[in-house]
Amino acid sequence: MVFTEYVQVITQIVTAVTAVVMAVLAYFAYFQPAEQSQELEPVEANDDSASEELKEILVFKTSKQETWLSVLPQGLHCRIKDERPNKGGPQWTLSKTQAKEILSSGIFHINPGYKVKTGAFTIGPRRNWLYTKSLFPEPEYLHGVLKQLLENSSS
Repeated sequence: MVFTEYVQVITQIVTAVTAVVMAVLAYFAYFQPAEQSQELEPVEANDDSASEELKEILVFKTSKQETWLSVLPQGLHCRIKDERPNKGGPQWTLSKTQAKEILSSGIFHINPGYKVKTGAFTIGPRRNWLYTKSLFPEPEYLHGVLKQLLENSSS
């Protein structure tokens, strides 16, 4: 046998052994079922923060402006905080009866749109109000928040 043939045979043997070792390691690492710890699960799951009634939430934020939705005794209120002079302030208030009608008829929805940072939401007659997607990455979450605000403001 020539020297190059010896090298070729040794290379093939080393490659085959490496493949077998990798297959055994992969079997133990990936194909064995994961062991679960024997911690006891709580009998009752309870999130104390979820039990608190939602009263106010920030829905839109820029460097100069914030839009807040609040539950007041009069109903659902929208106000804009703006650092520029003569801008912002109270925008609108939905009465308790309006909030109840909107909730029962389902006339509130979210339009995430195509923009990266903002989407829009509509609550009854209040259409196309901006929301910040970084605050509400999932439109369904904002929809749930609006529903909760309407429920809280209509009671």
